[in-house]
Parts: sequence; structure tokens; C-alpha cells
Amino acid sequence: MEALQIRWSLEKQQKLADQLQGYWAEDRWHIGSCPIQDKTSLKYHGNKNVYFKCLSPSLNAEIKYACWQKMEIKEWQIGTLWRKAAEIKQICCWLNTISDKFSSLIERDVHYLATSFRSYLLMNGMYRSGNGTALRSNQQLVEYSTEDPRIYTLSQIYKFVQDFYDERDEYVKDLWDIGKLGIKCNPSRSIRTLNFSRIQQLWLRDGAKRFIKYTLAIYSLQEAMSRLQGLVNFSIFVSKKYPQLLPEEINRLLVEDYLSYLLSSNLAEATRHRNISILKAFLEICVREEWLNVPDKRLIYQEDFPGIPKRQPRFIPEEVMQQLNQNLDKLEPTFQRMVLIIQDGGMRISELCRMPFNCLTQDLSGDYFLHYYQYKMKKDHSIPISSEIAAVIQEQQKEIRRQHGDYPYLFASTYHSHKKEAIKQGAFSKAINQLAYDCNICDKSGTPWRFQAHQFRHTVGTRMINLGVPQHIIQRFLGHETPEMTSVYAHIHDQTLKEEFAKFKHRMVDITGKVVEPDNIKAEMTEGIDPNSIDEQWMRKNILAQALPNGLCGLPIVQGACPYGANKCLSCTHFKTDTRYLDKHKDHLNRTTTIVEWAYENQDSKRSREILKENLPVKENLERIITALEAENEA
Repeated sequence: MEALQIRWSLEKQQKLADQLQGYWAEDRWHIGSCPIQDKTSLKYHGNKNVYFKCLSPSLNAEIKYACWQKMEIKEWQIGTLWRKAAEIKQICCWLNTISDKFSSLIERDVHYLATSFRSYLLMNGMYRSGNGTALRSNQQLVEYSTEDPRIYTLSQIYKFVQDFYDERDEYVKDLWDIGKLGIKCNPSRSIRTLNFSRIQQLWLRDGAKRFIKYTLAIYSLQEAMSRLQGLVNFSIFVSKKYPQLLPEEINRLLVEDYLSYLLSSNLAEATRHRNISILKAFLEICVREEWLNVPDKRLIYQEDFPGIPKRQPRFIPEEVMQQLNQNLDKLEPTFQRMVLIIQDGGMRISELCRMPFNCLTQDLSGDYFLHYYQYKMKKDHSIPISSEIAAVIQEQQKEIRRQHGDYPYLFASTYHSHKKEAIKQGAFSKAINQLAYDCNICDKSGTPWRFQAHQFRHTVGTRMINLGVPQHIIQRFLGHETPEMTSVYAHIHDQTLKEEFAKFKHRMVDITGKVVEPDNIKAEMTEGIDPNSIDEQWMRKNILAQALPNGLCGLPIVQGACPYGANKCLSCTHFKTDTRYLDKHKDHLNRTTTIVEWAYENQDSKRSREILKENLPVKENLERIITALEAENEA
């Protein structure tokens, strides 16, 4: 066990004890006198104390040191310390039953100590486990058992004591603390370590450490995590098929077995491709740098890689988005605002979670823009937004000021707001998928929908391309570095533009009942566009406002706002519709017929003549539209 590799000594233990000065050296910590105060302090003043009663002075010092450090780095607040008081007392009582067997916690493995403490709690009738629920990737709810929280507190104490004694280089350990390596973590994610203990073969683990250290020097943390997982997968395969394997025994036959193993694992082509690529890179660099005694010959060929299907956008169907928006009021206000912003702006979830507090600006015309940093592209980015979304952001800013005062992010962490951390991506995902489960949000086939945050970005891109927005404008709006990154949405345009306009076999008709081909509609809408002079703000106001509740406006977007005024669509040559809106047109015809009949009965009034003038053309056009659409249905 790695903990037992740490060189513990009485000198180090004394050094730890010497770190405890003043308040932290006492065996009784009065909550009200704690040197570290926070916004929870006022609730816990009075005669409240935390006692450290280990009979072993060295174990007592280690527990106090760990609790002090938890306070120093703000993982515990005053309220947390008080809630831990009873747990610390019971840990001390348990240690008093076995403290004659060791002088330091790290003289025993953490799993050994956890098992011993659990047995102690069970024997004294104090063990309390809990039950939790979680949603799987298929939106199925499963129950699971949770450990007694005192076991978790013991493991936290153990970690801080272990870190103090362990003077080894971080790269030698089996568990790397990313922060200690000087690598910046994504504050919207909870990943803080790289765990090599999952690799069972010691020679492979040592090689993996060198490989990942090299990866971190030239690539991202995300790439290092991906490569480590690839080697973990290879380790699992070796354990099953070649448990006694040595590095010099790796050969082409083993590689072929690994290819078959990946295929039988029902992995997607892209995942298999990635695992093979990682192993190839690992073996080649091990040979080049002489990290392992791996055969110096080619073991993986280009034809070993499976073909990867052309990437498809993972957009959210409109019926699913509609269900989500209809139930937004069931989310907490913070998550409501996050959904509204991401489905309008299409930013990555990491960008939304780390959205700066002061992200909103106005130009001289009074229009709003959202400014944020694109971490993937390593650049600042700005997009125009509607006044409605600007109001949502202003409401969130007001709430942040009220609850947290000065705060660097627009959305505060749900757990560590006192550390001024960003909200976690997992919190957003958990909230909207719990909503999807509770409200039974499904696609058209009735399959429960599982939301992935990046789907919102794909949805914005797909909507824009299907509305005829030029590709270079989408590239600029989403902040893509190259046209190739945006071309995935163009593929959807080629495949589904007619489906979006005409929904499978349906054809669109104009007000005369004439069938209009989707390609002609696109040409009409985009007529006269100069791709080099389109402004983002103009695009937001004009291109994305063409959809109607009962059809589609084919007005060329360069002409700006509709010149005909409200309620004129049924008399406009730019109006297009299809069978999806047949029931709405029939209802509209019934209402219009009633109005026309009233006007005929009251022809002497000036108002009746105005009504007939306005509504007779609408009635006639509706009749033609309905006739054409019903004929299309019959066909």
C-alpha cells in the first residue's frame, strides 16, 4: 500500500506537533474563539466546543493538524467544524481502543483504519449508513447505500496527515494532486487528482507516470486524463488475458487480442479509435525514451483503427426543448437562468459556469453584448444578446450581490461559495436531468431524454443553419476557430433542411395554395446577402426572427423588419406553411368565417365594410391553403 511507503519518523511527527500553535494546540477548541471566522460564525457563538481526547498525544496532534488545515484552506467553515465535533469525539474514542498498537495514523493503511472504525461503530450499535438515489445515463433512477459520514471524516483527516509526512516528489506517488503540480484546474469541474493505482501492473504503472508527466508538459489536463484512462483500460485487458505479462513480451498477437477485446466491449468507434491511438503513442514513446523494455518494432498499423463516422450535431429536438421550457419554473432560480442563457447563447458549459460577474455591456445604440472567455480556444469572445436575456443576467447579478457580495463569477458554487468558487458543471447537469426525470421529459418516441450540456450549443448551431444563417456568421457567433469546426452544422443543413421546412414528405405552400420547394424558400430568404458585411447584431435581430407560429416567413432577410405590419401574413406572398399547421389554419378559418358572416349581416356600417376588406382575402387564402394541405395529406 502506498501509504506504508511514506517514511514516517518521530522527528516528522514532532515537526507536525510543532506546527500547532496557540488556539490550534489546545485540546478544547471554543467555537467562538476560533481565529478563522466566516459568515456562519454568528450562528455558532456561545458555549460550543470541539474536544480532542485521544490518549495518544501523537494521534491527538495529527487529528488537530488535519482539522486546522481543513479550516485554513476553507474546506470547512465554522458551522462545519461544529457539526464535526461529535464525529471527532467518536474517532478519538475508537482510537483509544487501539492506540497502543501504533503511534501515527499512517502506520496503517487507510482501508485498514476505515474497516476497524466501521467494526467499532457496528459493535457499539452506532453505525449509520444512508440511502441515496442517482440517475443513470438512461435516465433510470437507482438506489445506493452511503457510508457512515464518520468514516468519510476519518479518511479526510488521514489524507492531510499523509500529505504532511509524504515528502516524495508528486510524480512518484500513485495519486497526483493537480494543484501541487502547479497545473490550473478547471474550477467548474471537481477533478483534482490523477489516480495511477487503477493500473495493476507495476511496470505499466511506472511507464504510465512518465507518459502522463510528459503529456502534462505539452498538452492539456483533459488530454492527460484521457490518456490515463486509456492505459487503465489496457491494464484491465492485460489483467484478464495476460496476468503475468512483462513489457518485453508485448507483441503483435497481444495487440490483435486487444483490438478484439475493444470490439467485444461494445464501445463506439471513436472510443475504440482513441484507445488504440493512446496505446500506440505510449508504446512508441516508451521505445524512444527507453522508459520500458518494450520491443522496438511496429506493433500497431493504420488499418487497425476503426473508421469514425462523420460527426453529427447532438441537438435537442424542439419537442424536448419545449417540455424543458414549460417546466423551467420547477428548477431553482439559478439553474433557470443558466438554461435560459445557454439555450440562447450556445456557449460551452465550462464557459457558462465560469461566466464573469461583469459579463454584460451595452453599445451606443443600447444593445446588449455578452463577454466571456473561451477556455478551449484561449481567447475572449463576445456575442449579441436580446434585452430579455440581458434582464435575466441582471437579475442573477442582483442575486449574487445580495447573497455573496463581491463575487468573481455570475453563478456561485452550490457547495463552496465561501471560497468564491464557480458553480460546478455537475450541479447543472444533475439539476436539469432530475427535472427531466420528475417531469417525464421524452422525445417523440417516448424515450426519456438525458440532457448533456453541450447539446445546447449544438442546438443553437443547428437552429441557425436551418434558418439559413450563413456558415461564417455561425462560426463567428459560436467562436469556432476554423470553418471545419462549423461544417458539422452545415452537414445537418444538407441532410435536414427540407425536413425542417417540410417535415419529411410534407410540402410547403404559399397563400395561393401553390407548392413551394424548400430550396426556393432558402434562396428567397437569403437573397441579396453580402457575407462580408453582415453584422452579428443585425443577424441576431433579423435572421433569427423569421419563424412564425403557423408557418415560415420567406421575406429576404436583407430587407429587415416586415413592412406589412402585424397580422398580415395570410395576405403576404412571403408566407409559407405546411401540414403541421393544418389544424391551426382550420381554426383560423372558422374564426375568420364568423367575422365575415357578421360583416355581411351588418353591411350598412362602415366598420363592417372595413372588416370585409381585411378578412375576405384572408378567408379565401386560408381556404386555398387548407385545400392544398389536405390534398398533400391524402397523397
